[in-house]
Amino acid sequence: MESSALTFVALNEKIEALPLHPSFQISPSRKAKWGIALVAIAGVLALILGKALPAKPWVLALVIVLLIVEIMGLVLVAIAELPGMKLTPAVDRREFAEILDFDMPHHDSLVAWLRTFPRERLEAMSAFASLRTLRMQSKLPLLTGNLDKLGALPVFAALIIQFKDMHWPPQPSWSEVILFGALMFVYWLTMLQVGARLRLELYDLLLKKALTA
Repeated sequence: MESSALTFVALNEKIEALPLHPSFQISPSRKAKWGIALVAIAGVLALILGKALPAKPWVLALVIVLLIVEIMGLVLVAIAELPGMKLTPAVDRREFAEILDFDMPHHDSLVAWLRTFPRERLEAMSAFASLRTLRMQSKLPLLTGNLDKLGALPVFAALIIQFKDMHWPPQPSWSEVILFGALMFVYWLTMLQVGARLRLELYDLLLKKALTA
Protein backbone atom coordinates (compact mmCIF):
# COMPACT_ATOMS: atom_id res chain seq x y z
CA MET A 1 0.00 0.00 0.00
CA GLU A 2 1.21 3.51 -0.76
CA SER A 3 2.55 5.34 2.29
CA SER A 4 1.13 8.72 1.28
CA ALA A 5 -2.57 9.51 1.14
CA LEU A 6 -4.31 9.62 -2.21
CA THR A 7 -5.28 13.13 -3.33
CA PHE A 8 -6.74 14.63 -6.48
CA VAL A 9 -3.42 16.43 -6.99
CA ALA A 10 -1.55 13.12 -6.94
CA LEU A 11 -4.09 11.56 -9.32
CA ASN A 12 -3.84 14.52 -11.67
CA GLU A 13 -0.04 14.29 -11.70
CA LYS A 14 -0.27 10.60 -12.59
CA ILE A 15 -2.65 11.39 -15.47
CA GLU A 16 -0.44 14.22 -16.75
CA ALA A 17 2.57 11.88 -16.67
CA LEU A 18 0.91 9.32 -18.94
CA PRO A 19 2.81 9.10 -22.24
CA LEU A 20 1.14 10.19 -25.46
CA HIS A 21 1.08 8.14 -28.63
CA PRO A 22 3.82 9.31 -31.05
CA SER A 23 1.13 10.71 -33.36
CA PHE A 24 0.20 13.12 -30.54
CA GLN A 25 3.48 14.96 -30.00
CA ILE A 26 1.26 17.83 -28.89
CA SER A 27 -2.11 16.87 -27.44
CA PRO A 28 -5.21 18.01 -29.42
CA SER A 29 -6.54 20.02 -26.47
CA ARG A 30 -3.24 21.88 -26.16
CA LYS A 31 -3.20 22.59 -29.89
CA ALA A 32 -6.70 24.05 -29.62
CA LYS A 33 -5.72 26.26 -26.66
CA TRP A 34 -2.61 27.55 -28.41
CA GLY A 35 -4.60 28.16 -31.57
CA ILE A 36 -7.33 30.09 -29.78
CA ALA A 37 -4.73 32.14 -27.92
CA LEU A 38 -3.00 33.05 -31.21
CA VAL A 39 -6.29 33.95 -32.90
CA ALA A 40 -7.43 36.05 -29.94
CA ILE A 41 -4.19 37.94 -29.30
CA ALA A 42 -3.25 38.52 -32.94
CA GLY A 43 -6.83 39.40 -33.90
CA VAL A 44 -7.34 41.94 -31.12
CA LEU A 45 -3.92 43.52 -31.78
CA ALA A 46 -4.63 43.75 -35.52
CA LEU A 47 -7.97 45.45 -34.90
CA ILE A 48 -6.62 47.87 -32.29
CA LEU A 49 -3.50 48.80 -34.28
CA GLY A 50 -5.54 49.18 -37.45
CA LYS A 51 -7.91 51.45 -35.56
CA ALA A 52 -5.39 53.52 -33.60
CA LEU A 53 -2.35 53.87 -35.88
CA PRO A 54 -2.06 55.97 -39.06
CA ALA A 55 -2.33 54.27 -42.46
CA LYS A 56 1.39 53.92 -43.21
CA PRO A 57 3.32 51.11 -44.95
CA TRP A 58 4.89 49.81 -41.73
CA VAL A 59 1.46 49.64 -40.13
CA LEU A 60 0.19 47.64 -43.10
CA ALA A 61 3.16 45.25 -42.78
CA LEU A 62 2.52 44.83 -39.05
CA VAL A 63 -1.17 44.13 -39.58
CA ILE A 64 -0.36 41.57 -42.30
CA VAL A 65 2.06 39.78 -39.93
CA LEU A 66 -0.63 39.67 -37.24
CA LEU A 67 -3.16 38.31 -39.73
CA ILE A 68 -0.70 35.56 -40.72
CA VAL A 69 -0.25 34.66 -37.04
CA GLU A 70 -4.03 34.64 -36.68
CA ILE A 71 -4.43 32.28 -39.63
CA MET A 72 -1.77 29.99 -38.11
CA GLY A 73 -3.82 29.90 -34.92
CA LEU A 74 -6.94 29.05 -36.91
CA VAL A 75 -5.08 26.16 -38.57
CA LEU A 76 -4.09 24.83 -35.13
CA VAL A 77 -7.72 24.98 -33.99
CA ALA A 78 -8.89 23.20 -37.14
CA ILE A 79 -6.27 20.46 -36.72
CA ALA A 80 -7.31 19.94 -33.10
CA GLU A 81 -10.98 19.70 -34.07
CA LEU A 82 -10.42 17.15 -36.83
CA PRO A 83 -10.65 13.49 -35.76
CA GLY A 84 -7.43 12.74 -37.64
CA MET A 85 -5.33 13.91 -40.53
CA LYS A 86 -5.59 10.67 -42.52
CA LEU A 87 -7.49 10.96 -45.77
CA THR A 88 -8.70 7.36 -45.96
CA PRO A 89 -11.11 5.85 -43.39
CA ALA A 90 -9.24 2.53 -43.25
CA VAL A 91 -5.92 4.18 -42.37
CA ASP A 92 -7.62 6.44 -39.83
CA ARG A 93 -9.34 3.48 -38.13
CA ARG A 94 -6.06 1.55 -38.00
CA GLU A 95 -4.22 4.46 -36.41
CA PHE A 96 -7.01 4.90 -33.88
CA ALA A 97 -6.77 1.19 -32.99
CA GLU A 98 -3.00 1.59 -32.56
CA ILE A 99 -3.60 4.51 -30.20
CA LEU A 100 -6.01 2.39 -28.15
CA ASP A 101 -3.45 -0.43 -27.95
CA PHE A 102 -0.84 2.10 -26.83
CA ASP A 103 -3.07 3.73 -24.19
CA MET A 104 -4.64 0.61 -22.66
CA PRO A 105 -1.61 -0.67 -20.66
CA HIS A 106 -1.04 2.80 -19.21
CA HIS A 107 -4.72 3.03 -18.28
CA ASP A 108 -4.55 -0.38 -16.59
CA SER A 109 -1.41 0.56 -14.66
CA LEU A 110 -3.08 3.74 -13.42
CA VAL A 111 -6.10 1.77 -12.19
CA ALA A 112 -3.77 -0.74 -10.52
CA TRP A 113 -1.99 2.14 -8.77
CA LEU A 114 -5.32 3.45 -7.47
CA ARG A 115 -6.16 0.03 -6.07
CA THR A 116 -3.17 0.25 -3.74
CA PHE A 117 -5.07 2.83 -1.68
CA PRO A 118 -7.78 2.12 0.92
CA ARG A 119 -11.21 1.43 -0.54
CA GLU A 120 -12.83 3.99 1.77
CA ARG A 121 -10.64 6.73 0.31
CA LEU A 122 -11.47 5.69 -3.25
CA GLU A 123 -15.21 5.70 -2.46
CA ALA A 124 -15.03 9.13 -0.84
CA MET A 125 -13.11 10.65 -3.76
CA SER A 126 -15.39 9.01 -6.33
CA ALA A 127 -18.51 10.32 -4.60
CA PHE A 128 -17.04 13.83 -4.39
CA ALA A 129 -15.93 13.78 -8.04
CA SER A 130 -19.43 12.67 -9.11
CA LEU A 131 -21.01 15.48 -7.08
CA ARG A 132 -18.70 18.14 -8.50
CA THR A 133 -19.25 16.83 -12.03
CA LEU A 134 -23.03 17.15 -11.66
CA ARG A 135 -22.70 20.66 -10.24
CA MET A 136 -20.38 21.75 -13.05
CA GLN A 137 -22.70 20.28 -15.70
CA SER A 138 -25.59 22.29 -14.25
CA LYS A 139 -23.61 25.53 -13.82
CA LEU A 140 -21.72 25.57 -17.13
CA PRO A 141 -24.77 26.40 -19.34
CA LEU A 142 -25.44 29.48 -17.17
CA LEU A 143 -22.12 30.93 -18.34
CA THR A 144 -21.82 29.72 -21.91
CA GLY A 145 -25.10 28.11 -22.99
CA ASN A 146 -24.25 25.45 -25.59
CA LEU A 147 -21.10 27.22 -26.77
CA ASP A 148 -19.00 24.17 -25.87
CA LYS A 149 -20.94 22.11 -28.44
CA LEU A 150 -20.10 24.46 -31.32
CA GLY A 151 -16.48 23.38 -31.66
CA ALA A 152 -14.42 25.90 -33.63
CA LEU A 153 -17.45 27.79 -34.99
CA PRO A 154 -17.10 30.72 -32.53
CA VAL A 155 -13.52 31.19 -33.74
CA PHE A 156 -14.72 31.35 -37.36
CA ALA A 157 -17.48 33.77 -36.28
CA ALA A 158 -14.88 36.03 -34.68
CA LEU A 159 -12.86 36.01 -37.91
CA ILE A 160 -15.96 36.89 -39.93
CA ILE A 161 -16.52 39.87 -37.63
CA GLN A 162 -12.94 40.93 -38.27
CA PHE A 163 -12.79 40.39 -42.04
CA LYS A 164 -16.32 41.25 -43.22
CA ASP A 165 -15.50 44.92 -43.82
CA MET A 166 -11.73 44.61 -44.23
CA HIS A 167 -10.11 47.25 -46.44
CA TRP A 168 -7.08 49.53 -46.42
CA PRO A 169 -6.71 51.70 -44.53
CA PRO A 170 -8.50 49.54 -41.95
CA GLN A 171 -11.19 51.33 -40.02
CA PRO A 172 -12.71 48.82 -37.60
CA SER A 173 -15.22 50.26 -35.19
CA TRP A 174 -14.63 50.01 -31.46
CA SER A 175 -17.77 47.90 -31.24
CA GLU A 176 -16.15 45.35 -33.60
CA VAL A 177 -12.97 45.33 -31.52
CA ILE A 178 -14.92 44.81 -28.29
CA LEU A 179 -17.20 42.16 -29.83
CA PHE A 180 -14.23 40.21 -31.23
CA GLY A 181 -12.37 40.34 -27.92
CA ALA A 182 -15.46 39.41 -25.89
CA LEU A 183 -16.29 36.45 -28.12
CA MET A 184 -12.76 35.07 -27.91
CA PHE A 185 -12.62 35.64 -24.13
CA VAL A 186 -15.89 33.79 -23.52
CA TYR A 187 -14.77 30.96 -25.80
CA TRP A 188 -11.50 30.67 -23.88
CA LEU A 189 -13.41 30.51 -20.56
CA THR A 190 -15.60 27.81 -22.08
CA MET A 191 -12.55 25.79 -23.10
CA LEU A 192 -11.19 25.99 -19.55
CA GLN A 193 -14.50 24.99 -17.98
CA VAL A 194 -15.07 22.11 -20.39
CA GLY A 195 -11.51 20.90 -19.81
CA ALA A 196 -12.09 20.94 -16.04
CA ARG A 197 -15.38 19.05 -16.44
CA LEU A 198 -13.77 16.39 -18.64
CA ARG A 199 -10.95 15.93 -16.14
CA LEU A 200 -13.50 15.54 -13.32
CA GLU A 201 -15.31 12.89 -15.35
CA LEU A 202 -12.00 11.08 -15.89
CA TYR A 203 -11.25 11.15 -12.16
CA ASP A 204 -14.64 9.62 -11.43
CA LEU A 205 -14.29 6.99 -14.15
CA LEU A 206 -10.86 5.87 -12.93
CA LEU A 207 -11.93 5.80 -9.29
CA LYS A 208 -15.03 3.75 -10.10
CA LYS A 209 -12.92 1.37 -12.19
CA ALA A 210 -10.50 0.97 -9.28
CA LEU A 211 -13.43 0.14 -6.98
CA THR A 212 -14.61 -2.72 -9.17
CA ALA A 213 -13.08 -6.02 -8.13
